Amino acid sequence: MSTPELVLLNGRISTLDPAEPQVTALAVQGGRIAARGTDREIGALAERSTQVVDLGGRRVIPGLND
Repeated sequence: MSTPELVLLNGRISTLDPAEPQVTALAVQGGRIAARGTDREIGALAERSTQVVDLGGRRVIPGLND
């Protein structure tokens, strides 16, 4: 994986995956979710050019489009 453009940390992120219904962090690359996991795992992917957002425990849910 190349450098993500956006990393969200410290959240309550709904995945809609029954095996892992919630994570605390995700990385976005090319406008798509590229990785999900813990703050430590996803935070390690960030570089200087990555926008990092601390969600402060807020909820993130996926967009549902037709």
